[in-house]
Amino acid sequence: MSDTIELWVVAEAESEVDVDTGNRGDGSRDAEFTGPSFGEKVDRATQKLISLTRKRVPVDVAMLKKQMNGMMQVVDELFIQSEIQTKMQLDEVELKVEINAEGQLSLVGNGGKLGNTGGITLKFSRPKS
Repeated sequence: MSDTIELWVVAEAESEVDVDTGNRGDGSRDAEFTGPSFGEKVDRATQKLISLTRKRVPVDVAMLKKQMNGMMQVVDELFIQSEIQTKMQLDEVELKVEINAEGQLSLVGNGGKLGNTGGITLKFSRPKS
């Protein structure tokens, strides 16, 4: 059944673009050049501009399932290990994951400058007995 399922993810692609700074490379300047800023080298002809574009790309469903199964196995071990080591039951684990353009599953860390990410929050709870 997974062979017929198509999964797409919106991912950001980074590219560099050279931007003319007004310096012609031969030392002459165009009419818009008002002089270098303090500490700027005057012989630089271009600057690099980093461009981010979003695109929709297909994801390998079989690979994603394999990675997800591995992550769930780790979560199961967390529940078991917490009970063995502390004699207490871990009731819940909440993880945030992201899927990149290559279909790789990554845990999102805490404390970074991630800003507005489109991650998926997964909440695993111990079954109530």
